[in-house]
Amino acid sequence: MSKAFIATGIVALSLILSSWLPYLNPGKWWLSGFAGLFFPIVFLINVVYLVYWMIRKKPYWGLSLAGILLSCRALLVTFGHHPAGHAATPQGGSFTLMTFNSSSMGLKKYAEDSAIKQSIYSTLASATPDILCMQEFYTNNGPDHTDHLSAIKEKLHYPYHYFTCDKTRWNTWQYGIVLFSKYPIVSACHIPCGHSDVGSGSSILQADIKINEHTIRILTAQLQSYMFRHKDYAALQGETSQAKGLAARMKNTFGKRSTQAEQLAALIKESPYPAIVCGDFNDVPVSYTYNTISPNLQDAFLEQGWGIGRTLSFLAPTLRIDYILTQSPFHVNGFSSFPHKGFEHFPIMASLSL
Repeated sequence: MSKAFIATGIVALSLILSSWLPYLNPGKWWLSGFAGLFFPIVFLINVVYLVYWMIRKKPYWGLSLAGILLSCRALLVTFGHHPAGHAATPQGGSFTLMTFNSSSMGLKKYAEDSAIKQSIYSTLASATPDILCMQEFYTNNGPDHTDHLSAIKEKLHYPYHYFTCDKTRWNTWQYGIVLFSKYPIVSACHIPCGHSDVGSGSSILQADIKINEHTIRILTAQLQSYMFRHKDYAALQGETSQAKGLAARMKNTFGKRSTQAEQLAALIKESPYPAIVCGDFNDVPVSYTYNTISPNLQDAFLEQGWGIGRTLSFLAPTLRIDYILTQSPFHVNGFSSFPHKGFEHFPIMASLSL
């Protein structure tokens, strides 16, 4: 058996494992939490092997092709296939919804970054979503600080809002998830996210909104993050002294996030109204998190987007971790992303109709 055959087989098997292991709960099988992170990279390596062996007219290409075919499901949730500019004809009663992890509105070490703040406001003003959901939202009505809650309501003309205010510091520094709406909010509440670490920002906001004659339910959430620190990023860049502790933290996070995903999936199932779930899931499409939340839902990016749909601006160009998912009878008319320099997360917006 040649080394070329073995190498090709290993890469094909790696692709299959990275596609199917994420169906296992990482709280019990922690390797499944890592597997999906590598899917896009292993897929591209398989494609290179496939093309190479076909050009060389070697039978090894069959192994690469088998790996790709057995990974089709993961491929279909990773890559959008609608070219830029493609959009469905808007239906009657259409509206736009944006989700955006604002990373505390550009707050860094308790100091406001005016450039990022201005960029956020410019982006929101140009997009003008009818419903705006923001995770890691920060507002401060103290002197010499920005009351983002009031400013967004006034500048973007949102008559309705609900803010979870998950954390308050020094009386005026407030953090949480917020929903702004141009449509009436019938009811809204904060739902604690189970098994979350203090300071993780994990939270769920549930709101029922009246759009014309329809009532819809929106669930916007931030699920458990890895809570990386500066030394953790050093480990990711190849400094192995911290790698062991980093892996342990990631394994712990996998378990907590899987429980939160199950909680969110149950809330969707229990909804008496057509539901939209959106936010920062802190996990890729090939993951237990996505597999648990997304069944019977439309992914707005997959319906109308193109490419890999990156929403996180650092670590890797393959990380799509922010989502807009809709139940039937919602129809996805369009999808947009706003990859602005300086944003940690890119806002995404969908045009929807009932």
